[in-house]
Amino acid sequence: MTVNVENLIRCLGQTYENILEAGILPYRTKPTGAPGSPNLGLEMAREGIFLSFKRTGRILKSITLRLQHEPIKNWVFPNELPSPLQKHMTRQWVHDTLGEPDKSVPPKTVMKMTMGWVDRFAVEDFHIPITMQIRYDVQDKVEAVTFLPTSALRW
Repeated sequence: MTVNVENLIRCLGQTYENILEAGILPYRTKPTGAPGSPNLGLEMAREGIFLSFKRTGRILKSITLRLQHEPIKNWVFPNELPSPLQKHMTRQWVHDTLGEPDKSVPPKTVMKMTMGWVDRFAVEDFHIPITMQIRYDVQDKVEAVTFLPTSALRW
């Protein structure tokens, strides 16, 4: 099943129950988390989406879209992305299309694991100020895009 990603982004700050009632989620799996953690997660593997909720009130706090899904060969993100995003993007394409990011973190290696760039952009025309974080692999291809309220940003 596909998910309307733009509608889901408009649900940031809403409760899990409200999102279900609106019919935005394709199934009724409840978010879960480790005991004592302030966060709950809902992995929608087939849709390539991970949702993070605040435990208190089950309020949607971030949405991560996995454009590359390492365990699956030839993975193609199954949902339509908000304009102008595309399913296959490079860092150069992102900068040419969206302009220079508000902030960037250069590639680094942690415990023999190499990570690519991370860029941050402000997103306009939503109900609240939203930030988009784009994570790249070491070949500068977009791995994941995360949307979160700017008020929750910690950079």
